[in-house]
Amino acid sequence: MMKKRLQKWGMAVAVAFSAFPAASQNFEMGDYGYLFCHMSDRGEWTAYALSRDGLHFHDLINGDSIFSPSEHARIEGGTRDAYVCRKHDGTGYLMVTTDMCVRKSKIWDNYGMDLLVSDDLINWRSVTFDFRKGPSIFCDPESPDVYKDWSTVNRVWAPQIFWDKDYVWKDGKRGGYFIYYSLWNRAEEAYDRMYYSYADETFTKLTKPRLLFDWGYATIDADINYLEVDGLYHMMIKKEGGTPGLFTAHAKSLTGPWSKPVENDYINFEGKKKCEGVSAFRLIGDSTWRIGYIEYSSRPRRYRICQADKYMRNFKNPQDIEGVNGPQHGSFMRLTKEEYDRLQAWSDEREAAHIAPNVNNPVIKGLYADPEIMYSEKTGKYYLYPTTDGEILWKNHDARIYSSYDMKSWVYEGVMFDLATDCKWADNYLWAPCIIEKKIDNNKYKYYYYFTGNKKIGVAVADHPTGPFRDVLGRPLISGKPEGIKGGQVIDPDVFFDSRSGKYYLYWGNGFLAVSELGEDMTSIVSTKVLIDRRDKAKYNYCEGTYVFERNGLYYFMWSENDTRSANYRVRYLISDSPTQFVRNGKPAVQERTIVLQQKPSLGIYGTGHHSVICKPGTDEWYIVYHRFARPEGIKLGWDAGYNREVCIDRMEFNADGTIKPVEPTL
Repeated sequence: MMKKRLQKWGMAVAVAFSAFPAASQNFEMGDYGYLFCHMSDRGEWTAYALSRDGLHFHDLINGDSIFSPSEHARIEGGTRDAYVCRKHDGTGYLMVTTDMCVRKSKIWDNYGMDLLVSDDLINWRSVTFDFRKGPSIFCDPESPDVYKDWSTVNRVWAPQIFWDKDYVWKDGKRGGYFIYYSLWNRAEEAYDRMYYSYADETFTKLTKPRLLFDWGYATIDADINYLEVDGLYHMMIKKEGGTPGLFTAHAKSLTGPWSKPVENDYINFEGKKKCEGVSAFRLIGDSTWRIGYIEYSSRPRRYRICQADKYMRNFKNPQDIEGVNGPQHGSFMRLTKEEYDRLQAWSDEREAAHIAPNVNNPVIKGLYADPEIMYSEKTGKYYLYPTTDGEILWKNHDARIYSSYDMKSWVYEGVMFDLATDCKWADNYLWAPCIIEKKIDNNKYKYYYYFTGNKKIGVAVADHPTGPFRDVLGRPLISGKPEGIKGGQVIDPDVFFDSRSGKYYLYWGNGFLAVSELGEDMTSIVSTKVLIDRRDKAKYNYCEGTYVFERNGLYYFMWSENDTRSANYRVRYLISDSPTQFVRNGKPAVQERTIVLQQKPSLGIYGTGHHSVICKPGTDEWYIVYHRFARPEGIKLGWDAGYNREVCIDRMEFNADGTIKPVEPTL
């Protein structure tokens, strides 16, 4: 078996090498997933995250350090700006980090770098180079020095690796690891400049620095890739002179000469916000590029990934990385299935020590989403009406119900409605229900349950909160989009009673938001208007999952932003003076800046959204009921995490002016 594995691995290496051009190149293989190796924003350590598609990631060991920073960073005890790659022959892995710990030193100076080697991406051995010690640390002490006094070196930043098959050592051996980095000796030069050294195949010996280029201003955080499409080396880099930002340059050789940065084609969509830590990679089977970088003006900082064409030009479509706890400057590497599974198994074995257990959430066992909560005057109990989850593409058909006297201990009440047996016009996709209790007379109540079936909205009626519910129309209540709306879906109903007017309203839509006035019978539509057109969904950060409630004479319109399969699914809101239009004090109401509910990576909480709200009767004590990715397994499923969700409840509080405070999601 071992012989067969070695033969298979050897064939893979041969194929990979045969595909490479004559130019130098880093060894690349793997068509199963991706490793994001990065500095953590929670501390100056190196963390891992995995992804199957290169866009949606999940942390290993909760984003904690993969090794002891103090063990490998012998100068300052912090490993920043991690760059990982394969050895040139595919027999192992290499990493370089900036040896630096600002939290300890309180300054942005540092003095060296760490070179690390591993056979499995888990266990690492290393050497540290303290540049202040001068020629004695390098393997070519007799070669020319770039500084008169090495002791005043004050920055050695963001090293990266590139295999150079043509480098010739003094003993005639060919091939070396070209390590490039920014270096600054404040006593002898005016700013950070790009330098390079060579490391031998053992990755323990390093040549003296040589100047790579000097554009007349500070340059840091370079990332070099060879592009087969034009036979040139392309470099993404942060420049701090002229127009600051992330720019690209090119050269025929690793050591240059390097072109001046392309001034009219750079990453400029962040406006005046500052960016750094660039890292370029390609998705499996794609000739175009993805460019990762840190936008560090915002709080918290944002790790972004944008697109570029096959020439690493024409940057577009930036989006935040998903599922990573405190992403910072790092690098991406493709993985085989064996490597991916090995890293995941390593993380799973240690998960209990890194992830705190659930205590109060989820409130019900099992996979559920889109929870609707109702308090019944008839029974004095709370009821939960969620979407049954766990099916790919949400192809479920049954609706279940839970009851509670205190919103803590919930009792399963069984299946209360099933498209397979209780509905003639839909058989699947029973999503996002809502319900309302209507008092008919002193002793009688009716319960109107609005649900999505086959992406249309229906209504079922019962005399008790747990049913039995009957599809009274035998057809959809709403089957088409409002006039003029193109795109989106007829889903996600929310029912609301306006005590001022005595009218009932149904809010619905995906990609657009419509409001329909219900007839007195609660099973007919009087009129419909559009509150958010699809053309305005970006203006409101609107996707779906609308929920409306009234407090102190103000109407709160809440909804979910982003795709429910996104780790960054979250809740936003707007306050209005009307239940049927967005208006405040006679002016158009605007979306509040506060995000009510969002992911908390430090606790492994992701995908928080599609909620309902409840106020304890007779109090001003409010709660938000929502779903999140099933913790901790969900985030590991990538995009499929959106089919594996669980229901949670947390307090929701208000400021004195009526605005909602950010909700703290809890375990």
